[in-house]
Amino acid sequence: MTEQADDPTAPHRETVRAFCQAGGPLDPTGPNATTANPDWFRGRDVRRPTAQRDALHRRLLAEARAEQPAARQERRAIVLAGPPGAGKSTVLRDVIGVDKSAWLTIDADEFKQKLLREALADGSYEQFLKPAPIKDREDAGERFFPLERAALVHEESSLLANQLQARALQEGTNVIIDSVLSNPDKAVALGERLVRAGYTVEVIDVEVPFDLSQQRIAGRWRESYESALLTGDGLGQRWGPTVTARSGVNETTGRSKSQESAADLANARPAAQRFRRFWTPEQAALRVVEIDQSRRASGGPLLDTTLIQNATRGQSARPPPPGREHDAGTRINRIETEVGALTSRDRRAPWRWLEA
Repeated sequence: MTEQADDPTAPHRETVRAFCQAGGPLDPTGPNATTANPDWFRGRDVRRPTAQRDALHRRLLAEARAEQPAARQERRAIVLAGPPGAGKSTVLRDVIGVDKSAWLTIDADEFKQKLLREALADGSYEQFLKPAPIKDREDAGERFFPLERAALVHEESSLLANQLQARALQEGTNVIIDSVLSNPDKAVALGERLVRAGYTVEVIDVEVPFDLSQQRIAGRWRESYESALLTGDGLGQRWGPTVTARSGVNETTGRSKSQESAADLANARPAAQRFRRFWTPEQAALRVVEIDQSRRASGGPLLDTTLIQNATRGQSARPPPPGREHDAGTRINRIETEVGALTSRDRRAPWRWLEA
C-alpha cells in the first residue's frame, strides 16, 4: 500500500514540504517572509522593525510575560533540547515533574502562533501571508491552515523569543528555554549568558532517531490537519521541512546535533549544575536515561549524579574511620581530578571515566 493510499493527507503534506524549501513560496528567508514586508521592517532586517511593528512586538512580549504571572524570580534555568517530536514536553511534565506555573517558558513556536493570529485579525494574513501558489491551490480546492505558513514568521518569532529571554534574565525570572539547540557554539554562548546573569542551569536533552522524529512530526501534523478540516477551526499544525530536520543530524553518529550542543552547553563550566539525556530508540521502546550527571560544586566537573548522591549520603551518615578516608569521597575526588585533566574536547563525555 502506498503512503498516499494509507494517508490521504500525504499529498498536501508534500506540497507544504516543497513550499518550505529554499526559493519556495514559504521560504523563511524569501520575499514572502514577514521580514521582507517594508511596512513592517526596514531593509529586510528583523532588528529594524517599523514603529507599527515595534508596537506589536511590545504588546506580544507583554502578553507572553503576563501568561505566567506566578513565575518565580530565583534565577534558575532549564534548557530543554532535542529534535522536534522527541517528547520534550512529556519529559518535562511527567518525568522531571516541573511545575510550569513557576517558570516562564520561552519558545519561539509560541510567538509564531501569536504572530499568525495577529495576521488573521488585522487582514495581513490574506494580503501578505498568502503567496500566489497557495492562492492557486486554494482556488482548486486544497485547504491550507495558518501554522503551515509558520516558516514565514520564523525570523520574527525568533527575535521575540530572544527579547523575552533577555527581559526575563534581567528580572531573574525562572525560565524554561525550549529549543532544538542545533548549534553547539550558540549553545555554549547561551550557557555563558545564563551564568553571567547569575543563573543556575539544568540541561535536559530529549533525543530520538531522525526517522522517529519525522514519523511523529507527520503523525502530529496529520492529526491536526484532519481536525482542522473537520471543524474548520484552529491554526492547524506547523510542518518542519525534512531538509531542515536532516541538516540537524550528525551523519556519522546518526544522532541529532542537538545532542552535541546540549553536551557542550552542559560541560561549559560552570554553566550547568545538572545534565540529563533521555533516549527513545524506537516508537515501541521505553524511554531510557542515557546520562544523569551533576556537579558537586560550582565549577567542578560533571559526574554521575548517583555517585555524588551516594558519596554525600555516606559522608553525612557517619564520619570516616580514624586514619581512613571515606571510600565514596575518595573515589569522587579521584574522578574529579581525572576529569579536570581532560581536554575541552574530551570533556564532552566525562561519564566514560566512571566506567573505569
